[in-house]
Amino acid sequence: MSLTKSQEKKYVKLLMRGDIKAFERLFIHYSPKVYNIARTLHVGHEDAEGLVQNLFIKIWERRKELDCHKSFNAYLFTISKSMVLKLFRKTALQTGYEKYALGYLKSSTNETEENIIYEDLSSITSQYLDQLPKKQKQVFILKNIEHLSVDEIAEKLDISTRTVENQIYRASKTLKGKISNLHSISFLAAILISF
Repeated sequence: MSLTKSQEKKYVKLLMRGDIKAFERLFIHYSPKVYNIARTLHVGHEDAEGLVQNLFIKIWERRKELDCHKSFNAYLFTISKSMVLKLFRKTALQTGYEKYALGYLKSSTNETEENIIYEDLSSITSQYLDQLPKKQKQVFILKNIEHLSVDEIAEKLDISTRTVENQIYRASKTLKGKISNLHSISFLAAILISF
């Protein structure tokens, strides 16, 4: 059942005074139209129903500000359109934030995990380095931590370049072997834990 202009005007006047029956009549008449406007603008069913409810709550709260001389139908259409646009903005912002946050969390989680792995590996390598014979350890540190060339190490320690190369080879081989064994043990532990 549709409302005439005079009936609409009468119900809006009554609504402005707080008449709940007039509000219900306007709700029953216009809520399907508002719902259809939202759906036409590609709003999902649940969001469209929520929009209808929110719109009529807003109308009830601002009922004293209504103008009974203006078209209530046009007023509803304008507010509906505005609410749909706000909903789209909110959804776009939320989607954008979720993509950003998810990407950020993934990268920060990976970064944290990588830092922990690096710290653990660094600590273990340091322990293994301390177990090397004194000359091997000294040559390895000068080469790999202080980044000196073989010639610079030979000159600094007053030994032949061949001895430096030999010490670097032996230290590297020992460390690789220990780290490789550690990796194998970790791999076996991971397999055993998963069963």
